[in-house]
Amino acid sequence: METYLIVIGKTATGYSAHCPDVSGCSAVGETVEATVTDMREALEFHFEGMTEDGDRIPRAGGVSSYAEAMTDLEPDRELLAHIRIDTSRFATRLNLA
Repeated sequence: METYLIVIGKTATGYSAHCPDVSGCSAVGETVEATVTDMREALEFHFEGMTEDGDRIPRAGGVSSYAEAMTDLEPDRELLAHIRIDTSRFATRLNLA
């Protein structure tokens, strides 16, 4: 299991999220809970595509990702969360980075 940091920001219509450790993967939702759910699905879909393309699945950045995100965080507009994903199903076809 890998624990990926996600940054969730308030938008005019709800929330958006991205994962600093996974470039090009984001999600949106009407609530924080929906955004987290959508982000989990987006990460899994992104990892499936990476595996099919022969790319390595990025490892979660751990504490360093959180520390870096905290320096840029806008507390009145953003919050941090994390998603645990079993990356072993992707690692069976390709080693983790």
